[in-house]
Amino acid sequence: MIRINLLPTKAARRKESVIVQLSIGAVAIALALMACWWINASEERKIAAKQAEIDDLNNKIKQLQAIIVKVDNFKTAKANLNQKINTIKDLNDKRSGPVKMLEEFTYVIPRKAWVTGFREVEKQLTLEGVAVDGPTVADFIDNLRGSKFFYNVQLIQVQQVDEAGKKVQRFNINCRVNYVPTGGKA
Repeated sequence: MIRINLLPTKAARRKESVIVQLSIGAVAIALALMACWWINASEERKIAAKQAEIDDLNNKIKQLQAIIVKVDNFKTAKANLNQKINTIKDLNDKRSGPVKMLEEFTYVIPRKAWVTGFREVEKQLTLEGVAVDGPTVADFIDNLRGSKFFYNVQLIQVQQVDEAGKKVQRFNINCRVNYVPTGGKA
């Protein structure tokens, strides 16, 4: 008797198994591709967000650099103005210095002393004068030394002379003058 096997054969089973495996592989590849696409899209969104943040920060940097340039210009202008103000103050001090020195001189000279000669060359002052007595000359020298405008005060000569029947002390004094005294404004 002849037997006919109607059941699928090994080849048919293999064929079915290959088709199932290919189907599963195709689905797995499709899922992997979809996962890669989703991960890629997600990363692109992150990159785009970071790039937007970088662009925003670059714009802010450009704005701040413009402000920095303005601030530097203001600092330069302020320094120039301060230099001009200091120059003007210095000129005013030097202009009013001799006036203030002479005002101080009126307080320094004693009542019983008279200045007959007053010469100043390059801040070297030579005074000639007459005083009633020696202590008045000493007071005058002490007052000059105590003043903020006069320094290096030296008594050059004191001589007793007879003027109009009275004995007086004729003196010569050398000193240096500082029209803008240190330690503050005159």
